[in-house]
Formats: sequence, C-alpha cells, structure tokens
Amino acid sequence: MEAKIELEGKQYVLPVIQASEGPPSIDAQQLFEKTGYRVFDPRLNDTNIAQSSITFIDSEHSRLLYRGYRIEDLVEHSSFVEVSYLLSNGELPDQAQYAKYSNELCKHSMIHESMRHFFDAFPGDAHPLAILATMVTALSAYYPATYEENLAKGIDIRARLLAKVRTLAAWSYKKSVGQPIVYPRDELPYCTNFLNMMFAHPADDYRVPKEFDRILNQILVLYSDHEQNVATATMRLVASTQANMFACINAAMCALWGSREYGANKPPIPMLIEMTDRRQSAEDYFEKFIKGQEVIRSNGFGHPGYRTIDPRASISKKLFHEFKKTSDVAQTDPLFEKALEVEEFTLGHPFFKERGLYPNLDYYSALIFRMLGLPMTMNNVIRTMGKLSGWLAHWVEQHMERPRGSYRPGQIYTGVSERPFPESHKSKTWVL
Repeated sequence: MEAKIELEGKQYVLPVIQASEGPPSIDAQQLFEKTGYRVFDPRLNDTNIAQSSITFIDSEHSRLLYRGYRIEDLVEHSSFVEVSYLLSNGELPDQAQYAKYSNELCKHSMIHESMRHFFDAFPGDAHPLAILATMVTALSAYYPATYEENLAKGIDIRARLLAKVRTLAAWSYKKSVGQPIVYPRDELPYCTNFLNMMFAHPADDYRVPKEFDRILNQILVLYSDHEQNVATATMRLVASTQANMFACINAAMCALWGSREYGANKPPIPMLIEMTDRRQSAEDYFEKFIKGQEVIRSNGFGHPGYRTIDPRASISKKLFHEFKKTSDVAQTDPLFEKALEVEEFTLGHPFFKERGLYPNLDYYSALIFRMLGLPMTMNNVIRTMGKLSGWLAHWVEQHMERPRGSYRPGQIYTGVSERPFPESHKSKTWVL
C-alpha cells in the first residue's frame, strides 16, 4: 500500500507501514527530502515514534494487550513478577524460568550499604518520588558498564533495578516519616517484601496479609505499561541518545511526576477529602463544572486514549469493590462513603457520560492504596514501581533499535527573520 500526497501541483508517493493490530501509518521519514515540507504535530497525537511489539491499546474496543495477552487475563491469572518477565522477554515464563527470575529479584533487592547514607542528605520533608528518582540515577555509579558488557558478565541490569526499586521506594518513605529503614528479606515475595519494608519497624512483629500482597500485585500489573504515554515517550527519547538505563528511567519518572504531581490536576484523594470536610454532596461539588463555570482538572476521571472505556478502569473498579468488603479502613473512614457517592453520580450523570469522564484506574487505585495504609505521597511512587517493568522493556527495545539514531524533531520558526546588527551597538562601551 502507498500514500499519495499532492503539493504545489506535484504528486509524491510515500510508503505505508502495516501494523499487526491497529491502523496503518504513513512512513514520512523521507517527506522533507522528497517535498521540502515537514509535518506539524506539536503534541505528537497523530505521530507514531516507534515500532514496538510490547503493548497495544485498542481505543475503539476497550482492549489493552501486553505482548498479545489481554489485561483482564493477566490481572486474574498472573503476578507482577510474571508480567514483568513477559514484557521484557516477549513470552510468559515456564516454571523454571519463573523460579530463576523471581530468585534474581529476591537476591538483588539489597542496595550497596554506602547508598543508605545518601538518604541522610535529603530534607526530612522531601517528597518520596524526588528521593526515589535521585537514588535510581545514583545506581548508575554502581553499574558503570554498558548493558552489553553487563550481560556478558551474567548481569541483567534491568532485573537488578526492578529488584532494588522497591527497596529504594520503601526507604524513601521511611526517610520522609523519620522511621528507621527495614532491610529486604529474600524469602518474601516481591510485593510482600515491599509492604514489609514499608510498615515493619523494630518495635513490633508486622506480617503482611496475603490479600494485601494479591491486590498490590494486581494494581502493579494494571500500571505496568500503556504504549507510548508521556513518561514512556520521554524515556525513549533519552534512550535514543544511548544514555545509560538509569538516566533514562529517571527521565520517565520525572515526566510522570510533572504530569501527575503539579499543574492544575487534582488527584482523587484531595478532592474527596475536600468534599468530606466541607460536607459537600457530589452534586454540589460538581455543579460549577456542569454549568461550565470551571473546567474539571483531575487525573481521576476518564482517559483520552480510549473512545469507549479504559479496561483498566473496569478492572480496578471490580478490585476496589471486592477489596472494600474485607477492609477495616473502608468501614470506618468517611472518605469511602464519599467515594461511592462520587462514583454513582459521575457514572449516572449525562455530563460525565457524554465526555467519558468515568472514575478511572487512578481513582480506584488511590482508594485501594488508602485501604492498604499507604500515604498519598506514595501513590505515584507505587505507580512508578508498576510502570518500571514496561519502561525497562521499552528501554531495551529502543536500545537495540537498528539503525540507531537520536530523536531530532524540528520546529516551525516564528521569530524575527535575519536582520543587521545595529551600528549604534557596535561601538558601545557599557557591555563588558
């Protein structure tokens, strides 16, 4: 298949690339060379920046596939560790492969003891995500060799980072609340180990409930990958320069932080707290948005990547309601009653239905994190842990791309055209 474009009376032919799933793409790599024209797509919404075999979003039919497997099946039948293996290797592991991979994550969850002292340099009120991003970059000093050189030594730095990120995340939290750190335990499963490092302390014997381990596994699977979103695209742009893996992951984390922590977006929990404290009904709170007096800016509703509904929203909704039945926190915290009211109101009101503003994965995961006892400042840290498995898969895909080349987008220049330097400024004496 070919695409024909006509410019200034001349016709040009461009090749078309067929996808295994999804619409075809016009290959515009030679567009400027052939025509002298470039494409203007400032948000990259209609531009494909990679050929990837990792994840596929079917916005028309509410499907999300990891390596061809539906997200519903992976959440129900897999663990986060198994899905991480799948994303990085392309296939589900057999029993021996799973045991080896899981053991590698267990054995390398410790960080170099000298890094423990890095945490002391951060202010007591430092955000856990700021600490985590810094510490991930610092790991590059302990793994200075290239990806290929490490593989030749039998070291997969992707697995090393995935193993250590939960330790760094938990220690970032401990630092932010002034508690002593808890070391990882090799005998504990991935999510249990993380929760133990989060909540255990020397004064008592803490045991992670099995249902906590299961629900956290499922949430991390839901966050594992989502095609070329802002954070992943940022990571791939940096990776195109052949920067080391840890720097690339830091870039993804900072991009995630910018889109979710700052700006006008209001996360779900502060919104619900505000409504609860003011004793506002959902109808009263959303009235100003429905009347057009203000624009809803919350990352807790809808998703622009789907024309129907994000399947992760449907799955997380079910997980939330099932987990809530057994949660002591949900029975006593008035915020959950308000959350159910908001859910019912937004799912039933025409304003939200017409705009696709349904409670989404961020909405339900925030409530699940609250039931797990995780503070709001840790929400995006935990989402980062889940997204890391996808970022690592995209990193190696970008790293191994042939031919290699750095991303170099162009621009439409709108500044002043060339002009002469003024004579009056040539002989000035007031500039040193």
